Amino acid sequence: MRIRTAIACLFLLVAPALRPAVPVAQSADAIDAPRISQQDFKKLIAAKSVVIVDTRNADAFPLGHIPGAVLLPLEGALTWPIEFEKTTVPMLLATKKAVVTYCA
Repeated sequence: MRIRTAIACLFLLVAPALRPAVPVAQSADAIDAPRISQQDFKKLIAAKSVVIVDTRNADAFPLGHIPGAVLLPLEGALTWPIEFEKTTVPMLLATKKAVVTYCA
């Protein structure tokens, strides 16, 4: 239940900041998450108004990641390792900035 609540909170935090001015059609199999362009992402970084979350596995993170990104490995699941419950997750829930995730 905590995980579903946390994911819902993350979505509520991100959705308003990332909602495009004009609706964008997505394929039927797209996940139910807003998408932003690379240009919009660069604007968020320049304005320092974004938290970047790397969802790849923990082994990939030290090999290279977007500068300033935080690790929250989902490893192909809809949940994260328990050790992130007391560190990364509370920070993401408390932020007023847009949260952008990436996995590649």
